[in-house]
Amino acid sequence: MRFNDLMQTVLAAEGRSGLGAVTLWRQCVDLLAQNDRHDRSIMSDVERAALLERLNGLLPKLSETQRIATVVELGGRLRSPALVEFFANDRPAIAAAAMSRARLSDGAWVEMLPRLTPTARGVLRSRRDLGTATLQGLEAFGATDLVLTSDVAVEQEDMLLTEAMIVHADPPADVLQSAPAEEVAEDRSQIRNLVDRIARFTSTRRTGEADEAQPRAGVAGPRAFAFETDAAGTIVWIDQGPRAALIGLALNETALEGGSGPDGHVAGAFMRRSGFQSGRYTIVGGTMAGEWRMSATPFFDPRSGRFQGYRGQARRPYLHEVAAEPRAEPVSIAGLSADSIRQLVHELRTPLNAILGFAEIIEQELFGPAGHEYRDMAGKIAVDARHLLTAFDDLDLAARVSRGEGSEAPRAVDPALLVTQVSARFREQGDSAQIDIAMARGLPMVRIDPVQGERMVQHLLRTLISVAPAGEALTGACWYQPDGGDGRVVLAVDRPSSLAGMEEDRLLDPGYMPDGNWADGPLLGLGFSLRLIRSLAAGCGGALEIEPGRFLLAVPAIAETGDAVGSA
Repeated sequence: MRFNDLMQTVLAAEGRSGLGAVTLWRQCVDLLAQNDRHDRSIMSDVERAALLERLNGLLPKLSETQRIATVVELGGRLRSPALVEFFANDRPAIAAAAMSRARLSDGAWVEMLPRLTPTARGVLRSRRDLGTATLQGLEAFGATDLVLTSDVAVEQEDMLLTEAMIVHADPPADVLQSAPAEEVAEDRSQIRNLVDRIARFTSTRRTGEADEAQPRAGVAGPRAFAFETDAAGTIVWIDQGPRAALIGLALNETALEGGSGPDGHVAGAFMRRSGFQSGRYTIVGGTMAGEWRMSATPFFDPRSGRFQGYRGQARRPYLHEVAAEPRAEPVSIAGLSADSIRQLVHELRTPLNAILGFAEIIEQELFGPAGHEYRDMAGKIAVDARHLLTAFDDLDLAARVSRGEGSEAPRAVDPALLVTQVSARFREQGDSAQIDIAMARGLPMVRIDPVQGERMVQHLLRTLISVAPAGEALTGACWYQPDGGDGRVVLAVDRPSSLAGMEEDRLLDPGYMPDGNWADGPLLGLGFSLRLIRSLAAGCGGALEIEPGRFLLAVPAIAETGDAVGSA
């Protein structure tokens, strides 16, 4: 390698400031850009390291605007991997300018990706001229990179990207050599670019979800099949469907709780050796799980007249033959799906727990004495962090309810004990509101998931306590209401005076808050809390009804008890 006099001169220059520092900075950058390209490098490792060390020394002497101007002037000449990595680890604005202009090979990008910051990788993802290996490398770091933003207003010169820095999407790699070096400024603003990227991401995500839904629908078994049984009522032949799931099912005994079998109509017809139409049959587990409707006729031996079994058809029930199952309302906040909400909560809960931990350390002086003002501030931070954690728990719960997750098999629960325990817990926590729930005698058991049932009552009381005026008692009643079948148990809580006269649509509006807000109101809003309670109730087969003067939380009872019947 020949001796480079200019490089030695630059490296030998003494420390400069002002315009001299800017000139020396530009000389170092130009030397790297010209002699350290990824496709041809005439620079030794020692010289490259010396130039990067000199740039690090000059970094504090140049403003951010001056460093951005250097990157913008380089434009398409930014082909030095070392220089790209140097700029990528600078301030976010400089990293964004460099990553949008750098011209590197696939191998150079892949080798550099692990050392890039999330901001630099985030800018790199938006480019459309990357090779296959680079795209695969970016996918290995996840679907997105976490980039924190700020709500603080910034001045024009502090913007992440200026109009001069915005560039068009780069051409494909095969035409890169023939493309002119000059850059074309975009007419669209940064906000327009951001909106377009969000729209493309949303449309791609919805398309992907629709494509995933089709294979899942194809996995389901047939909706009808023909069958034949032996003399004992056991299915021994089917024309289609999984044999392991159907062969061996019997018609002679009614289904036990949690097991497969027919209803009494089918079992009774079998005992009489008579035909039956549209009899219910329940299959537990497998692709054929769920309710079926069976129609069959007996057949006999033509010589002896002996009963030989049944031949018939089974089908899925029609819509008018089954009651519609209550479904939880799908959760969507700011356009985010349930999966996105759960991922967001997971990303936020970890740093919030760390903040809470450090606040408690300062408040309790675990690592040494702290001033009164610091301890008071740490206590306020801890209280706010706990409120945020409660809101995150509600978001996570709403997402799981929307997906039908987190619920156990319903069991018999004593509603009187449930309401009494939850009310006592609020009193033990020192809540200022008085809770007075009149319980009817002899309430029947209810069939709900115990955990979800406790959450329903707890969320309802906590929400109403938080919006009630200070010192106002929370009153209500709990009684049994015959309502077809086994009836239901109703917990009625009177509206606080702050909610008097409000219509149901306004109460359920997630964006509604009254004038002045509630000091201790739900962090996610009253509408979100009430919708969450309604979703929890629907998942248990119950309902949350809003009347002009009270809220009614109803859950299905197991058996009617006459002594527990109350009145509204």
